[in-house]
Order: sequence, then C-alpha cells, then structure tokens
Amino acid sequence: MKASTSRIHVIDAIRGFAVLGILIANIQSWSGYKFIPFDVVATLPYFHLDALFLQLHEILVDGKFYAIFSILFGAGFGIQYERNREKGPAFISKYRKRTGLLLIFGIVHTLCWSGDILGLYALLAFVLVMLRKIAVQHLLPVAVALLLFFLLPQVLASVFYEHPAGVAKVALKTFPDATPLELTASFGTGGWADVLRMNLHNIYWRWHDFLPNGRISRVLGLFLLGFYLARSGYFTSGIYSKSRLAVFLSIGILATATAVSTDTNITQWAVSSQDVILKGVLVLGQICQAMAYMSMLAMIYASTRGESLLSPFTLIGRMAFTSYLLQTVIGMTLFYGVGFGYWGSMGLAQLWLLALLIYTLQVLFCALWLKFYQKGPVEWLWASLTAGRMAANRRS
Repeated sequence: MKASTSRIHVIDAIRGFAVLGILIANIQSWSGYKFIPFDVVATLPYFHLDALFLQLHEILVDGKFYAIFSILFGAGFGIQYERNREKGPAFISKYRKRTGLLLIFGIVHTLCWSGDILGLYALLAFVLVMLRKIAVQHLLPVAVALLLFFLLPQVLASVFYEHPAGVAKVALKTFPDATPLELTASFGTGGWADVLRMNLHNIYWRWHDFLPNGRISRVLGLFLLGFYLARSGYFTSGIYSKSRLAVFLSIGILATATAVSTDTNITQWAVSSQDVILKGVLVLGQICQAMAYMSMLAMIYASTRGESLLSPFTLIGRMAFTSYLLQTVIGMTLFYGVGFGYWGSMGLAQLWLLALLIYTLQVLFCALWLKFYQKGPVEWLWASLTAGRMAANRRS
C-alpha cells in the first residue's frame, strides 16, 4: 500500500504545508500589522477585507500550524529512535549534539526576531530524549496531561489572582511598556541597534506570555504526541482513517468556533471557571484541526495524482529548516527600516497574497537547489557541524 512505502514523503509534505501556515501567521509580525494602532490599520489598502481575513486566521491558522510542526518534530525523533535502536547510546549522543546545535541556531535567530521557535524546541528536545523510555501505551496519557497542564494555574488564577487593570488595547498586540509609535521607530525606521533593543524587549514579553498560555508544557505535550504517533504506526495507517478525520475535523471546527465567538485568549489569566473551560476548548480545537489537516494531506497524497499535486509542499518540507529561517530574512528585508521599510503599509489581504508569493518563490528555490544538492544549505550545515566534518551534499 502506498501509505506504508511513502512514509517519509508524506511527512515532508505535511511539514511543508505547516511552513506555509507559519509564514501566514508570522508575516503579521514582520510587517508590523500586529503592532500598529487600529486607527492606522483602518487606513491600509483593502481594509474592508481585514475582518474577513482576521476571522480566517483565527479559525483556520492560529495555533494549528505550529501544532503540526511540533507534532512532526516529536514524530521525527520517534522515527529516528525506532530506526536506530541498535545504536543505542551512540544515537542518543548524536541526537543531543544536534539538539545543542539547534539551540545555538535558535539563539541567533531569536536575537534577530523574537518569534523564534527553534530555541524552545531545542530546550524541550532535551526533555523529550529523557522521556524516550516511556512505554508506548503510556505516551498518549502523558502527552494529554502535558497539553492540559496549563489549565491548572489558570484555575488557580481564576480563584486567587487579583487581576490588575488591563492595558488599553490599541493594536492587535499591545505592550504595557511600549507604544506602537516606539515599535515603529525601532523596527520600521530604526537601525540595527534599535531593532536589537526592541527585539530584546519583545523576547521578554513573549516568554512572559508563556506563563498563562502554557506554551512550554503544551509544546512538550505535542512532542510526546508526535513521538507516540510515530511509534504506534499512526503515520502508516491511522492517518488515513476517514472516520478519524471526520471526528477530528468536527471537534476542531466546533471547538475553535466556540472559542473565537467568545473572544477566548489563552495569553491572559482566566477570570472565571467558564473562562478556564473555554481556554481548554480553544487548545482542543487547535490540536484536533492540526490532526485533521494532517489526515487530509495524507489522504490526498495517497491518491492517484496526490504525490505530484503536493510536491511543492514536499519540496519545502525537505528544506523546512532553511525555508523557515529564510522567511525571517525576507520579512525583515521587506518590512524593517534596515531593509526596504514597508513596515505598517499593508493590510491583511495584501499580506496573505504576499505570503503566497514568498512561498511560491521558496518552492522554486527548493526545486532548483535539490536538483544539485541532497539537503538544503542550513540542513547541510547542521549535519556537517554534527558530524564534525564537511558532509557530502552535491548530487553525483
């Protein structure tokens, strides 16, 4: 059956699809859209379409693609772990070295842009390695417990925390100690020193938000979920189940719509028991939709022409590390003052279109690169540093 013989390619296609969703989400930050005042947003081109695209973002994009990426990260470790069991300590030692290098990549990337996920992934990958010996039948309960753990401090906050007066929300993302004008002065018109200074500010608040939203425990939970799915054979059988797809999609859409309609926000502390429940519903929706997206892509891939239809995603998936970092370079070059300075000049409709254009160009770049090389440039550098020598990369 095709599902069993093209396992890695299916995962590559899904990973490439996740990179597209992450680009659509992240471009709101690089462009300044998230940080400029609402009255300025109202003056942007095609503003009348913004409400539609914001709703599409909340229902289809927000939280779903980073969940896929996280699940696949855990699945990747699971696949490697199963294949290298006979190597034992040697494999684990090499994987830890790779993870340490990933942490260095993440730190450098974080200093360029506060929205980096590589650093957090690397730190939690060390924990994932320590949990590798959990029995397969126990992995799923542990993953679910980690995914729901953030609700415990939310319950405590709803009962004991005295909520201070909130900061007036003048933009989609509002900081208590920096105005939109200051952000624009740093990112939109400032030099490298201004960018670094404000980026460090944003890094602090990003990790500060990890407290209420439980990002750390939830990402680890997604890692373990992916680890479980890989070790239980899900990517060779269960992912093609139409009944599971129907369940995941129904629950995902219903839960997400419920959370969106009530303006539920997991980056804030809960104010009531109902708020706690709704935060759990929001996360449930994100995970179920992520699982549904993966199943839909796998089923398309397994169809007669599915492999060629999804080949653009597969190309990006094979060079996901390179593509992810390159997106940051492109975003900063286009929108920051140290680049072309288009900060705060585009509405959501334009940004979605631009994201699709950037992704298309990346597909062409990946196709051309992989004609001559086996791995993407960053993937090759990562492999070479891990091996301690220049790895062969050119195709013969």
